[in-house]
Amino acid sequence: MKFIQKSLLVFVIALIAFASFSSLRVVEATSSTSYTYALDDEQRFVRTQDAYLPGQTITSLGLNKPTDVAIDHLNNIVIADSGNARIVIFNPRTGSSREIRNPQMLGPTGVFVIQQSSVFLAQGDIFVADPAVGRVFHFAYDGTLKNTFGKPTAPLYETLQFQPEKIAVDQVGTMYIVSKGSSDGIVQLSSQGEFQNFFASNRVQLSLMEQFQQFIYTDEQLTNLGLNLTPPIFTSIFIDHTGIVYSSSSGRRVDNIKKHNTQGNNMLVDIFVASTRLSDITVDRNGIIYSADQNGFIDVYTNDGEFIYTFGSISDVDVAGFFKTLSGLVVDIDGKIWTVDSGKSYLQSFVPTEYAQTIYQAIINYNETRYEQSIQLWKNVLRLNQLSILAHNGLAKNYLQTEQYQLAAYHFEIAGNRTLYSEAFWEIRNLWLQENLLGIIGFGVLFSIAFIVLRAVEKKSKFLEPVRVGLAKVSNVRVISDVLFVRQVHKKPSDTFYALRKGKSGSYLGAFILLLITFFSYLFYIAGKGFIFQTQSLRNLDLGSIVLGFVLLVGLFVLCSYLITSIQDGEGTFGEIFKGFSYSTYPFILGAVFSTLASYIATTNELFLLNFLFFAGLIGSVLMIFLSISEIQNYSFGQTVKSILFTLFFIIIILLVISFVQMTIGQLFSFFEEIIKEAIRNAIG
Repeated sequence: MKFIQKSLLVFVIALIAFASFSSLRVVEATSSTSYTYALDDEQRFVRTQDAYLPGQTITSLGLNKPTDVAIDHLNNIVIADSGNARIVIFNPRTGSSREIRNPQMLGPTGVFVIQQSSVFLAQGDIFVADPAVGRVFHFAYDGTLKNTFGKPTAPLYETLQFQPEKIAVDQVGTMYIVSKGSSDGIVQLSSQGEFQNFFASNRVQLSLMEQFQQFIYTDEQLTNLGLNLTPPIFTSIFIDHTGIVYSSSSGRRVDNIKKHNTQGNNMLVDIFVASTRLSDITVDRNGIIYSADQNGFIDVYTNDGEFIYTFGSISDVDVAGFFKTLSGLVVDIDGKIWTVDSGKSYLQSFVPTEYAQTIYQAIINYNETRYEQSIQLWKNVLRLNQLSILAHNGLAKNYLQTEQYQLAAYHFEIAGNRTLYSEAFWEIRNLWLQENLLGIIGFGVLFSIAFIVLRAVEKKSKFLEPVRVGLAKVSNVRVISDVLFVRQVHKKPSDTFYALRKGKSGSYLGAFILLLITFFSYLFYIAGKGFIFQTQSLRNLDLGSIVLGFVLLVGLFVLCSYLITSIQDGEGTFGEIFKGFSYSTYPFILGAVFSTLASYIATTNELFLLNFLFFAGLIGSVLMIFLSISEIQNYSFGQTVKSILFTLFFIIIILLVISFVQMTIGQLFSFFEEIIKEAIRNAIG
């Protein structure tokens, strides 16, 4: 009987607990509903371990189009509930909530909570941006209205609209506001609401062609071309506990994520941004950056802007972890991500997995100079995912700090981090030189002495005569002799091209072989450089296009130059022009080969030297081509310049015609393809 009573008591308690839990309408998820993606060494998305799992899906708050979310000093969730014209403060530990309302507040879209008190602000103060009334509201934590701020009265702002959408406030009360539709930048107001400046602005990044179009076209023509010169707008603003300002922007060819210094300039340079349509940005207490995009994805970055991973998805289906309109996110002190969906009007949390926590702790250890602990954590990450570029890069950074340069270079190469690989390689090269400098000097001295002695002995005994005779026989072979004649180009170019014109030296076969050597030298340059300078992936190298492009450009130059000859009464034939061009490539061959070989022992500090070698060879060949045309055609300096300009003009015209014909043929094929498909559909239907 006692057993039955106890069982009934337990059942009743469980039933009450279940009913209480159901009244909150909180759904706990236990598995991932969307995949997590990281980057490989070619900046492509690859699936990785789950970084976050859906936590609580809270629908009991009666939200209506929530647009922003924040965390207060008590780890409560503060929500801008735009559709209900209120601020909701939700305690996720107890499930309780309260709201802040005000008759003046009609549609709040941005909220920011003061985490630490100061002379100017109290801990827990809440700032609300409301574009519906064009005002910023300053509430105490208990909901008491402290102040309101309307449109600034400064003359500079007189003609501008003030519709604050998002807001962040620093410790001295300075407000940073994203105003709806404003392309002027982030509005900066003092603690008294006085306009100070536009803290930061976006700039339109135009290509050279677009800059040229902007210069010559009218505004109407630019609009018809689809060229938008209006700067992309900011979508969100955030200030972390150290006072650093972060912002997000939506649009292409703009820095979508910015980490601002005190002057408003972006401190994150050339970072990979996973999305160009961002809706919100936040930063946790460890400096990890989180952004929300309009396609329902949450992207995570290190404090330096290095991409970590992305997860989430967009869907109308009511599944935890899927969004309809992801409008805001924030991270609490436990590392949970809290998001609001303005389309589905609910609050959703995500819990970090062990994989994510290990990565964050490794980053924290590195930032706090605990390199050995960070190395061990990154190794743990690699055990979970051997292909993690982030882990290899993180491991290499720690090895670089602990002066384990060989290991650092190894992992930087796997991660594709050429900049830091260069630093590690510089240290490796420096250490090697320090260890071997005396040996190198000694070897150089011994080699010089041996060379002098050998030369003196050879003068008396002539023991190298058989070698010289053998080399002379080889070099006297007609084809080899014709190819080696190229060495005379830089010594006496005029005499060399005159000999080619008269057929005294050189040949068509020799010219063809030199052209092949030129092509392979160029191929060696673009595909054979050392890791630091080899940015072109061999897997993505289109050899067919390279061969076609090389043959087309060389052939067009020779052909067009020959055609110009008939106009300007030149004396050279097609074959002579071809030989002159081929024998002029000698400086380019040397420049390309030596620049490529030097790339294996150089670092980014010596990039100027590599470029000098290559462009010196290229310019040398251009000068040789100029002299070859002048000598072969028997032109004066002015005639030669005129001939080359006409040649380049005809090449451009022919290339444009080829492009037009190719495009027309493509459209013609598409037209016939559509006709055939339509005929098949009619026949079947």
